Amino acid sequence: MYTLRSLGKLVWGSKDNPVDAKLASGTFYEIQPGSKVARKCLYKDSELSIRSTDAEHQYQLVVQQVFDDGEEELEGPEELEDDERAFLIGIELKFAATRVEGFDGFKWLDPADPSGTIGYEFIVEDPNATSKTSQQKFTLAIARCAWERKNGRPFTQAPEADIKAIVTQVEDEELEKILNNVKISDEDILNATAEPETLSKVSAATADESAAPAAKSPKQKHVDPSRFADKLPQPPTKLALGDMTVLVMGSLYLFDGALESFVEVEPKAALSVIETAKYTYHINVISDERNYLTQLVHPSMNAIFNHDYQSMIWNFFENDKAYSFSLVASDEKHYEALHQGMTKAAYETLNREPWSKVSVSSQDYMLDAQEEDVEMMSVPDTWSTDLSDGEDGGEDKDEPVYVSSSDEGDSEVDQSFRRVPLPAGVKTGKPDAEDDDSYDEEDSSDEDEDDDDNDDESEYQDDEGEDQDSDHFQNSILEVGYKHNRTFVVRGHRIGVFRHSNNGGIKFDTTISNFDDTHGKKFTPSSAMLHQQDSSMVLMNQDKPNDLYRMDLEYGKVVDEWKVNEDIPTVSVAPVNKYSQMTGEQTLVGLSHNMLYRIDPRIGGDNLIVQNELQSYATKSHFTSLATTKDGGIVVGSAKGEIRMYDRLGVRSKTTLPALGEPIIGIDVTSDGRYIVATCKAYLLLIDAKLPDDPKGRTGFTKPFPQAKKPAPRRLQLKPEHVVYMGAPIEFTPAKFNQSPDSKASERTIVTSTGPFVITWNLRRALGSGRGDAYHIKQYSDHVVSDNFRFGEDRSIVVALPNDVKSVMRSQLAKPTRKSLMIKSPLLGDGDIVAKAPF
Repeated sequence: MYTLRSLGKLVWGSKDNPVDAKLASGTFYEIQPGSKVARKCLYKDSELSIRSTDAEHQYQLVVQQVFDDGEEELEGPEELEDDERAFLIGIELKFAATRVEGFDGFKWLDPADPSGTIGYEFIVEDPNATSKTSQQKFTLAIARCAWERKNGRPFTQAPEADIKAIVTQVEDEELEKILNNVKISDEDILNATAEPETLSKVSAATADESAAPAAKSPKQKHVDPSRFADKLPQPPTKLALGDMTVLVMGSLYLFDGALESFVEVEPKAALSVIETAKYTYHINVISDERNYLTQLVHPSMNAIFNHDYQSMIWNFFENDKAYSFSLVASDEKHYEALHQGMTKAAYETLNREPWSKVSVSSQDYMLDAQEEDVEMMSVPDTWSTDLSDGEDGGEDKDEPVYVSSSDEGDSEVDQSFRRVPLPAGVKTGKPDAEDDDSYDEEDSSDEDEDDDDNDDESEYQDDEGEDQDSDHFQNSILEVGYKHNRTFVVRGHRIGVFRHSNNGGIKFDTTISNFDDTHGKKFTPSSAMLHQQDSSMVLMNQDKPNDLYRMDLEYGKVVDEWKVNEDIPTVSVAPVNKYSQMTGEQTLVGLSHNMLYRIDPRIGGDNLIVQNELQSYATKSHFTSLATTKDGGIVVGSAKGEIRMYDRLGVRSKTTLPALGEPIIGIDVTSDGRYIVATCKAYLLLIDAKLPDDPKGRTGFTKPFPQAKKPAPRRLQLKPEHVVYMGAPIEFTPAKFNQSPDSKASERTIVTSTGPFVITWNLRRALGSGRGDAYHIKQYSDHVVSDNFRFGEDRSIVVALPNDVKSVMRSQLAKPTRKSLMIKSPLLGDGDIVAKAPF
């Protein structure tokens, strides 16, 4: 907002008639805070003027729509009657000159509105259409009209001080309103214009996970933004307009991929958060020299806050290109305003409810979770060093025989899981086939050999088979076996069975083809879970959410249809405890949108829910996912972002952690219940569930957390500058811990994926270093559908791509660098070696 306080005699000394004041070009908006459409454009092109009335000393402020040649003829009579708005000019109008996100304009209240909230804006979006002096004169003319009405005398008799008082009073009220919203004092605003001490360059290279944060460097000299014009996104044609909720000053940095570092592009930038509609927010980043960006507040921003650096780093996507910006706030108060304002905007955007409805303790919980710091979580004493990867034992001799339901002899294995034909002379596999990784020398020359370090990675590639359905079905579900070194991949209404080798490889074994339900109707499972020592698989059909299907894997057929409850659709199932799938346990845990229950197929009939082990909630809890501990503790995630911990079925949760706003799409827990990992779209939440200062070492599963000591989750997310290389927003698949049934070992690693990248976090380092970016990564030539560790270890990871199934050694994942992250052409392949052992 510009001010009239410093105007000279050119304006104050003028005796121009107010009726002569006119602004010829602007956009006219109606402002209704709290309504569905908070800002409504009434006239795209309009004229603002002052008009006298029949009453003496009474004037009107008039906004009139302007039509192009011929445009008026296209309007109907009703539209032409509404081409003008008029307002009686008085002090109650609170007319003020303002500057809205780089555009000069005016705002005033509707004097006919008793609530005093409805207002109007006339925004001059073309800086060449009207000079600033003309706009200042217009504001002065309005003040003179208001004085005439109040005093009943011509403005020529008004003392100059009286006219100034009318102008400055409104401007002071506007400034006070802004400062109250952003909680920054006048002194802070003045200090913000001083040269800030900032990071001259923030290295993007991944430092040692245990290293302490780097100190701030001396202040940076001004850098000409034109040097980076070709690396910046195009300036927005329009900035977001609305109610400003946050305004902070600081230095703006851009990540330069070629230099692999952040470079300062603007030492005096302003970032504002604008509420453009109810529960819809945008940010604008501008300076005196350039409008840098306007962006919707959305999880894809991947924002990271760091109190030590007083900075926010985030991603911006435009025209299929990713950018990473950082704003280093000018001081701590500006940083706190930014942190709180962005958290509030993100919460309201996702939850569609006011931030003010959230309790103070929950607000603090969310603010802590949104911030990156170096405070370390406690780490078990036994984790002083990483366990070395031990060698796997031999394969289980007592293995069932998996037979294709469409071919119970032997003949040919269905090859629809392959994308390339079988080499000449290679036979189809049997469960007793030779288990080695040799391959024919004559075929090895055809393989990609540009990565020598991938020798212990093997894959199985999918090809269009003879089944017509293979043309449009892709791999969709991955289930790693517990008992017989098998992995199962669902593809349409078929299941591919794969065998693990001793050196971490994987081989195609057989296909369970063209399965159907108990009524002979084919279906594509929406979910699958191995059951009863890997002899069965429980399938879900999204078209029949009230039923479950049990497939006998030895026969390759669906043999049972379980009607869980005709009124309760099941959204997810889990074993009754972490390792009950290794036993003959017949029951399982079911989850609906607002219920948690035990399913017992032995009950029979059309209601398999054990009634005394059912917990329901009256309100919609929007449950999405669950996992169990080895002792039967249950953790449940919801679309609201809440996390609940239960010690058993049939009771209310012992602990409920507040929602951060984003839906939880997957959840997992370590066998002892100590750590929980919840997956959101753009980040993971790692939670230490151990009660603080509890002598018995109990967790939130067995005893509630004190209200003031609920564990703040650690965000595990990709650094925004790494996302620049990856070139697309993050969309994580459900993250999982490695499985450790051995009581002497514990889970050590987390695996997930986004796009074509598989990512692992070392749990000890993520907890001990206080950093959520201590991850390793590997890129594939296609997006990853699902991934999981081979059972009982974390050395080998099974990866399902749309048309491939692969196994990769964890040691093959690398630290994120420009080389490991740059998107490759699918034609280049993955650099993996194909295992051409007999199938």
